[in-house]
Amino acid sequence: MQVNEVNEKIKVGVVFDSAQIIPKWFFWGNKKYDIFKVEHTWKTKQGETPLIFFAVSDNCNLYELKLNQKTLEWRLERVYIE
Repeated sequence: MQVNEVNEKIKVGVVFDSAQIIPKWFFWGNKKYDIFKVEHTWKTKQGETPLIFFAVSDNCNLYELKLNQKTLEWRLERVYIE
């Protein structure tokens, strides 16, 4: 598996279900990626800033998305290519 570091700002479409945030798609560059499965989520902090990470799949590759809960900015951190 190849891991590519990206760390780019992206736009993400989400569904809020009770207290859950469920990413459904994201735009990276000019391309839309549909998310078929959220594989894993985890929370951490960068100083006082709460972050939520999502490992998501488009049925081909795995993408690591990060939500900064203070600024509401989304970033694509890494792409894992089969």
